[in-house]
Amino acid sequence: MFHRRDHKLLGVHIDDISLDEALRISEAWLREGGLHQVATVGPEFILEATANPTFLRIINSSALSLPEGIGVKVGFMLSGHRHRHRVPGVTYVAGLMSLAAHHGRSVFLYGGAPGVAADAARELLRRYPGLKIAGVESGTRHIWGRVPDHRIAERIHHAKPDILLVALGAPKQELWIDRHRDALHDVKIAIGVGRTFDYLSGRVPEPPAWVRRFGVEWLHTFVNAGRLHQPKMRRQRVKNATFHFLRHVLTQ
Repeated sequence: MFHRRDHKLLGVHIDDISLDEALRISEAWLREGGLHQVATVGPEFILEATANPTFLRIINSSALSLPEGIGVKVGFMLSGHRHRHRVPGVTYVAGLMSLAAHHGRSVFLYGGAPGVAADAARELLRRYPGLKIAGVESGTRHIWGRVPDHRIAERIHHAKPDILLVALGAPKQELWIDRHRDALHDVKIAIGVGRTFDYLSGRVPEPPAWVRRFGVEWLHTFVNAGRLHQPKMRRQRVKNATFHFLRHVLTQ
């Protein structure tokens, strides 16, 4: 248990926590029982949550709600609050995989186009010797048909991973974890990871260091949207998250 320093932005709880603090808490969770759902919250998440009560409930009840992207810090500043920290989801997942490898823990990867999760798993094994892959499962339709959600939850249950990474895109990935949490008995940490599998598999270039340092991952996504599914829609979502979010904050 830890003392939470969380603030609200447009009704969404966001923890004011550093990467080191988040990883220390996560390391303790790997020794404990029970599922801890982690959310990485940026402007796009917040806008979705304002229109989706179920998504809002899931974020606000998460064990950790990490402040992702410079937009969150700017939003807090414009609303008169000081929020010190920013924890990019990709950086948190990298630290989490390092912890898992150090302790010999296992991870299950669910999501992405056919083959992407498997390629991402191979890259994780290369980067983090000692990490165990409990299983992988695509998030899109195979040529022989899509595996029903409850079957995937059963596979994860039988694989008994310590960590579950779900890459279905927000809010679907967070809703999926919440909907199937009763079947995820042995999972200690579950997190929606968005485009992380695409980065790990090499389908999309990873954000360079300067992008992560300045918190402008949205710009990297906008530039590389052509490599993603439905690029025009993705660019529009980035635009909405950037400008509509700030308008909402200023008029709240």
